[in-house]
Amino acid sequence: MNDAPAAVLIDHDSACLRGNPLGDPYHRRIEVHLPPGYDGVRRFPVVYWLPGFGAHPGLAGRALAFGGSVADRLRRAMADGRVPPALLAVPDCTTAYGGSQYLDSAASGRYASYLAEVVAEVDRRFATRPEPAWRAVAGKSSGGYGALVAGMTSELFGAVIAFSPDAGFEHCYLPLLPAALDTVRAAGGVEGLLARRDSGPHDVPFMVAMSIVAMGMCYADDPRITPSDALPCDPRTGLFRDDVWQRWLTHDPVRMLPAHAGRLAGLGLLHLSVGECDDYGMHWGVRALHAALDAHGVPHVHREHEGGHHGIEYVFAEALAELWRVWREPEAGACAA
Repeated sequence: MNDAPAAVLIDHDSACLRGNPLGDPYHRRIEVHLPPGYDGVRRFPVVYWLPGFGAHPGLAGRALAFGGSVADRLRRAMADGRVPPALLAVPDCTTAYGGSQYLDSAASGRYASYLAEVVAEVDRRFATRPEPAWRAVAGKSSGGYGALVAGMTSELFGAVIAFSPDAGFEHCYLPLLPAALDTVRAAGGVEGLLARRDSGPHDVPFMVAMSIVAMGMCYADDPRITPSDALPCDPRTGLFRDDVWQRWLTHDPVRMLPAHAGRLAGLGLLHLSVGECDDYGMHWGVRALHAALDAHGVPHVHREHEGGHHGIEYVFAEALAELWRVWREPEAGACAA
């Protein structure tokens, strides 16, 4: 495989997504970007990259009109030694509502279990180092949330890198509710909003309202629940549903932390990164998580950078560079077979 392409697309059938509650496809695609020097013999670590809500499940496309794709940026960083060489594997965990939060959800499907399937598939098909210490999970926004939860609840990964993750739900969700309810009302209710999914282009208010609907389904514990009933308040009257909101909060990384602090403390790297003025209040949620991690004695890196929620691709390589500390071996031949 000396002439291996920079990216490979894998098609496979998922056992755990077959018959999922939303009727979403169980035939999925994994986008795998190969590091410089990949020849199919020498074994490499893997970074599992989890896209955010509504994002295309890949890194090959250009995020902005300026600069290259995220995959190109990271591959160049590997080539010049800033980031350790590794495969980048991007699973497709999208749903009919735009995202799964990478959870096993009664209403949306078993996407945490599917992520484990993806890891097994990548190890089977590529020359990887198939141990948790040589796997990292990273992502932005909902993908950063998924990375945190995977680090808390799974033994598959030895490093977690979360960019602008959903955390501190009072900060990142509640402030969005009034405008989201306005959008839902203008669409004729939740069903009217859902009917617009295939008739883009979609503006920011639509995507924010859809994300709130999607979160409700991801955090639901009943496969029979409707999208309207999964919201933390009645979409017609605004009357708050304390029982639903409490169910959402059980999935908040800040509240999940006490039960999983030991697992996080055992990671080789836990990196949190967020814009100092995130458009969706993620900076306050990440600050709360940072404080909670300190209170539980969990080693981690907490970085705030200029900017908000979007256009932060420039910080990705800097964060992944910290994997050198985790993956560098003292002897020559690191990542060798």
